[in-house]
Amino acid sequence: MPLYSHSRLSTFEQCNLKFKFKYVDKVETEAEEGVEAFLGKKVHESLEKLYSDLKFEKLSTLKELLAFFKEEWKKNWNENIIIVREHITEENYFNMGERFIIDYYNRYKPFDQSRVIGTELAVKIKLDGEGKDYKLIGYIDRLDFREGGVYEIHDYKTNANLPVQQYLDEDRQLALYAMAVKQMYPDAKKVKLVWHFLAFDKEMSSERTEEELEALKWETVQLIEQIESEKEYKPTVSKLCDWCQFRPICPMWKHLYKIEDKPANEYLKDSGVQLVNAYAKLTAKKKRIVDELEEEMEKLKEALIKFAAKEEVSVVFGSEAKVSVKVYDTIHFPPKEEQEELIKLLKKHDKWEEVSALDTYALAKIVKEAKWPKTLLEKLKEFEEIEKTERLYLGKIKKEED
Repeated sequence: MPLYSHSRLSTFEQCNLKFKFKYVDKVETEAEEGVEAFLGKKVHESLEKLYSDLKFEKLSTLKELLAFFKEEWKKNWNENIIIVREHITEENYFNMGERFIIDYYNRYKPFDQSRVIGTELAVKIKLDGEGKDYKLIGYIDRLDFREGGVYEIHDYKTNANLPVQQYLDEDRQLALYAMAVKQMYPDAKKVKLVWHFLAFDKEMSSERTEEELEALKWETVQLIEQIESEKEYKPTVSKLCDWCQFRPICPMWKHLYKIEDKPANEYLKDSGVQLVNAYAKLTAKKKRIVDELEEEMEKLKEALIKFAAKEEVSVVFGSEAKVSVKVYDTIHFPPKEEQEELIKLLKKHDKWEEVSALDTYALAKIVKEAKWPKTLLEKLKEFEEIEKTERLYLGKIKKEED
């Protein structure tokens, strides 16, 4: 039975096919690391060193910590690290990392808010499924302990987005870690989830009730069972594709990957490029012709309606075809943003349940067929808007009509 992780689950949610490439087929690629991942790793390593040294009563100075960050950056940087954002350089990312560390150091020095249990701490979570027991593994950036049986799971984030509180209250990763902490430490009366958004020098936190953790356990088991029963592994296109190492073999990007670096003369010779260009050209031509025809037909429609009204006829005959002209009233009610008074009226007369959507089509049908009391129908007229609607129906002329 495979050992799951939050990363493994998230990969399946992001893209079923990526999950297949990575965990089922175990496709090996020339892994190209993104600069964001590299930055996050080096900042994490620096903060890990800070707290690891503290366990031995050594408080690194800010200068020492920045020197460590700089040394690790230079030692591990290579030309294969991908920078997707245009006009942003390695130096920009390095300066960001330094700022993250400086802000964090100045905020929490002398780092005595709680007692550190461990950094990069491996934890396992047991999940009981129907007939199967699943296990998840994870790594806590830092686990702290406070008096009174309070444990804190700390997570460092270097991403450029600051989430809203609701997102954190629904976060799966740290909530799963909370389950692990409760399983590992029976004395845990409270487990606090803490995120450090380093780009904003901001700390945010959340907690989970036993009921919420039980619901999460059930949802996670359901997701794992979905993964294990998956057969199709369809791809999902999103912004995350820009950072995916499987683009060269993904059916959604394989052709682009093949041609994107070709010089213009070779690019235009590619049969796929030629076929798409020809198809796009014909599609544009078709749209142009259809637009012209629709404009011409609209003029003919208006002329036929005027002719029928002038001649007081309902059917206009041609050589081999005829057109029936039907004119009727269409009842319209206010759009959603203007329905407050209308809804009050319907509730007052105990009719809201019949159109609770508010289904204005159903309401118009009721009014047209006069299904409700006359007094209410009269009041509804204040909200009605009557529009004349014309419809043309083209049909063949039967021989006996010739």
